[in-house]
Amino acid sequence: MSPWIIIVILGACAIAYAFIMPRKDKVQQPSHQLVQEMESTLEHYMTEIEQDNDALIQRVAELKGEATAADHRMQSQLQELQQRLDQLEQQKVKTTEFSTAENIMGQRSEGLQAQSLMDSVRAETNQQIASASELQDNPQQGKDQKRESIKDRYTELFRLHDEGKSMDAISRQTGIQLGEVQLILQLAEREES
Repeated sequence: MSPWIIIVILGACAIAYAFIMPRKDKVQQPSHQLVQEMESTLEHYMTEIEQDNDALIQRVAELKGEATAADHRMQSQLQELQQRLDQLEQQKVKTTEFSTAENIMGQRSEGLQAQSLMDSVRAETNQQIASASELQDNPQQGKDQKRESIKDRYTELFRLHDEGKSMDAISRQTGIQLGEVQLILQLAEREES
């Protein structure tokens, strides 16, 4: 090969290399700019994530404080309810004791009323027996006196019974206990028969 061809080839290589070199710089500049943009974007993204994390940590701390406060409120309410329950149980015990005593007194008074009713019934029966023996001479007059004695004594009771009222209604309206009403009506039936 001749020396001038070598020079031409070297010149052509130098020219080609010169064209290639500026292109590399132009290509490198945009990639460097792209890297800087990505770095700034990532830094901005990291800053946002850090702010979000701080806000989340703060919110979790607030929720924890609220939960603790709610727990304290619930504990105090539970203690108040427990105290109220204890008071109600004590009142129930006192009420039960009072009602038991009242029932005993009521049973005693009912027993006394029943006893007095039985005594009055016995007295009436004895009186009827005595009047029956006296009235054997005049039977019609004896029947009228027997009816008058019980019916005169309990006129309101017999009036209500004649109106067709129930024994409960008669008991409530007259203030006489149900057992007494039944007994009086049975005695009246016996007298009539």
